[in-house]
Amino acid sequence: MPNQTLRQSEIDSLQYIASMSNELVQMAEASRFPMISYLLGMAYAEAFDVLRGARPARHAQLSGNPMHPKPNAKESHAQPRRA
Repeated sequence: MPNQTLRQSEIDSLQYIASMSNELVQMAEASRFPMISYLLGMAYAEAFDVLRGARPARHAQLSGNPMHPKPNAKESHAQPRRA
């Protein structure tokens, strides 16, 4: 059953993510990069699961990409560091 709680823009994003990650899985497999293939496969599976309603669209309190964490409310008013 498709996820009924998603906006059209979210559905479009998930479909694009699933499509591109699937293509990248195939590329990684052909190049013999098993760990990259596995991780991309997990991204594909997650996007597909959210699309079909097997997983909630939003996970409470997840920060998203650990490489680009969202700033803390207190930190957002801080002055930038100087070198």
